[in-house]
Order: sequence, then structure tokens, then C-alpha cells
Amino acid sequence: MRRLFPLAAFGLAVALVSPVAAQEPAQQAEPDASAQGVEIIVEGIREKEEQVQAMTRQITRRARVDKPVSKFYSQVCIGVIGMTPDYARTLIARMEENARSVDLPVGGEGCQPNILIAFVKDGEQELDELRKAEPKLFATLLDYEYDRIKRGNGAVRAWHGTQLKGKDGRDFSDSGMGDAPLNNQYSSSRLSKQVRVDMTGAIVIIDSNRVPGKTLQQLADYASMRAFVSIDDTSTGGASGIPTILSLFEEGTDAPDGMTTFDRAYLETVYRLPATANDSQIHDATWTMYRKLEGLPDIDGDDD
Repeated sequence: MRRLFPLAAFGLAVALVSPVAAQEPAQQAEPDASAQGVEIIVEGIREKEEQVQAMTRQITRRARVDKPVSKFYSQVCIGVIGMTPDYARTLIARMEENARSVDLPVGGEGCQPNILIAFVKDGEQELDELRKAEPKLFATLLDYEYDRIKRGNGAVRAWHGTQLKGKDGRDFSDSGMGDAPLNNQYSSSRLSKQVRVDMTGAIVIIDSNRVPGKTLQQLADYASMRAFVSIDDTSTGGASGIPTILSLFEEGTDAPDGMTTFDRAYLETVYRLPATANDSQIHDATWTMYRKLEGLPDIDGDDD
């Protein structure tokens, strides 16, 4: 912890003695207990901030160069395979509740799924076979992104289809110059990016042999995080001390019962940032949202 050290601690004390001081030594001030309490609180908040930002950096997948954060802008429709119908309906209902919590529109009955949660025996094998059978599902991925998906965490493989659009949501038009699309905007600014990245779909493949012992709420909340935002889970790195449902498949860890304050803060941050926001803006914004959800005081005076 940081403390305010007296000069004597640095060997810089100077004894100032006067006749009056020699006759009647000054009384030593009593420590201010209330000030010490405030200092402890401040240091505790600083530590929590560092933990939240460390976790945010750990899970956030870096966007492509000069591209903003990807997310869903149109309604989501969730499908589940490899699970009994009753369980699937419960999982979908929970995921839809999570979507609505960030004002993400949800499709009605009979909608065409654009988010698929699949429980399979061998996720790695299924991924390879799916790429051969349905290459269009991987059309927007670069090679390094596919390799990242394949590595997964030993239990889950997740990815998104994306489409580049103008920042106001308009599709690019044909420029008449081969593969170079034309970005027509209702408004323009030299001070901000002119594009956004729309998620067009999400697939989350979960090895079924890793499911026993986990509740439907845990599975639904985990799947929500992996489907609604482009992130990794904590199995790919060290823990930061912040509880998160993303630790659900991490060996030797007691996962929370569902989404935590951090998870809610991260999800809300992504869906409340401007369409042109980049991944670096998620870090500070997630801490700000986390602090508000936890009711922590603002020690820096940077409240909105």
C-alpha cells in the first residue's frame, strides 16, 4: 500500500530546537484513525480497479487493425442442439433474458437462429468437419482467428460471423472498382471511424463430457458471454482475482452460480459503447460500469 512517509523515513529529518521548545516539548499528534480508514478504502478500490482491468485485458480479443469492436445490432435468435428440449428451452430463455438486459432485441417464436449453442462429443472433430461441410460459416475469419478457435480451452470453441458496415448501419455499395466497396454515410467526420462491425451470427461448441456438474443457469450465462461478445475465457490465462462465469470450464476453480458483477459490467460496456469504439476503450469503461454496479465511490472524480 502507498503511505505518506515522514521525512525521517528518508533520513532527511532536521531538528529545530528553540529555547521555548526546549522548555516545553511539543506534544506528538495522535494518528488520525479516520484518515487511515479512508486510505485503506482508497487502496482497496485501487486494487479492485487493477483486478478488473487485468481481467478485461485477459479476455478481450483484439479487434483487427483499425476496426471497431464487433457486436450484434440486429435481433438475435438462439438455437440449441445436443440437449433435451425442456433443458434447451430453459437455456434459451435465460440467454434471451441476458440479451434483453443490454437492450439486444430478441426474435420471436419461429425466428431463424443466428446463434447456435451445440453440445457435442468431440468439439475439435466437429469443428474440422463443420469447416469442410459448411465453409461459409468461416468465410469472414482469417487463418489466425481459426487457429485461435481451434485451440479453444479444451472444452469450448466459439466464433462469430461478421460484416463491415458504415457507422450508421448502411451496407457498403458497389464502387465499380472490383473488390473495393463504397461506404456511403448519412454523416461523416474526420474525427471518428466511419465503419462498424456487425455480428451476423455466433456458434458456441461445448464438449458434452465437460457439462456434468454444471447448472443450466451457469451454461446459459457462459454461453451468453461467448455468443454476445468476442472474448476468450479465463482458461487461457491466469486468474486476476475477479469472479467471472468465464471460469466455468477452468480446472480446479469453483465457478460462480451465474453472471457476476464483472460479467454484467463487461457485457453492458460493450453494448453501450459507440459503434465506432475500439477494443482499448473497453478497459476503462468496464471498470467505470463495474464500480457503478458495485456502488463503489469514485475516488478520481471521473464520474460521467
